[in-house]
Amino acid sequence: MKNLVITGIALTMIIGLSGAVIWMNQIGKSNPLKHDTDRWAVIEDINRDRIAVETVSDEVWSQLTQLNQNETRMWIGGIVSDYDNKWGFRFDPETITVAEVTAEGLQATIRYISENLDYWLGEWAYVNAKVIEIHSGP
Repeated sequence: MKNLVITGIALTMIIGLSGAVIWMNQIGKSNPLKHDTDRWAVIEDINRDRIAVETVSDEVWSQLTQLNQNETRMWIGGIVSDYDNKWGFRFDPETITVAEVTAEGLQATIRYISENLDYWLGEWAYVNAKVIEIHSGP
């Protein structure tokens, strides 16, 4: 009977500690969907990585909304700039564009841009993505 109690306590401690480790790991990671405005979209690339995009253009916002409604995949991108989310970058909201085709040298994935950030900072990049969420308003 004592072994059972000790095992139960040990199991509780292991579960408790592993939960704390998971919780601690999550604290250290910024949200990939961080944004600064009330109007933003979530895009998902071919690897299922996600990032929030914001635009100051009503025309581009309309395109993002349409892509979400149609569940269409397009090239979405802009000039890569530093940002304190999980990926370490965002597309500059003043440069966001949606394109059917783009130059091969500008094509990337969210993870690839993040892993090679020094190369992409200040440069144009496009991600083949679909818009999976639209957020407008507080």
